[in-house]
Amino acid sequence: MTVADSNQFVGIFWAIQERGSSATLLDHRCSLKEAEPYGTMLTCPHGHYEVWEQWHKAGGRAAIAAFEYEEWPRGRIVYDRENERFILYADAQILRDAALIAAIHERFGLPMERTDAKRDSHYRSMRRLKR
Repeated sequence: MTVADSNQFVGIFWAIQERGSSATLLDHRCSLKEAEPYGTMLTCPHGHYEVWEQWHKAGGRAAIAAFEYEEWPRGRIVYDRENERFILYADAQILRDAALIAAIHERFGLPMERTDAKRDSHYRSMRRLKR
C-alpha cells in the first residue's frame, strides 16, 4: 500500500445510539495523505474532544447536543507504516459488535487481512449500548 491510496483513512469514531434505534457510527476521517506522523504511525491530527465540540456547536443530532464526547463508546484508527497495517483501537463494546466493526471497515476502507483490532483504556465509555 502507498500513502497515496485515496480509499483508506485514519481517524476517530463513536458508536452512538439514539432512543429507539440501533447503534450507529459517527466518524471523522483523514486521508493517509492528510494524516500526520506519530512515531512510526500515521494518525488523524484531530482529537475526539475537538471534533465533538465542533459538531456540538454546529447543532444537529440530539445524541451530540445532549452528551459529552466521552460518554459514547469511541475509538481511533491509525496506520502503522513500519508493518503496513491499520490498527483499530476501540471501546470493548464496539469490538464485540460485528455490525459496528463492519461499518468501521467500510467507512475507513480497512482491509480485513491488514487490520488489527485492539482494546484501549482511553476508550472506555460511560454509556452502555442496548442490543
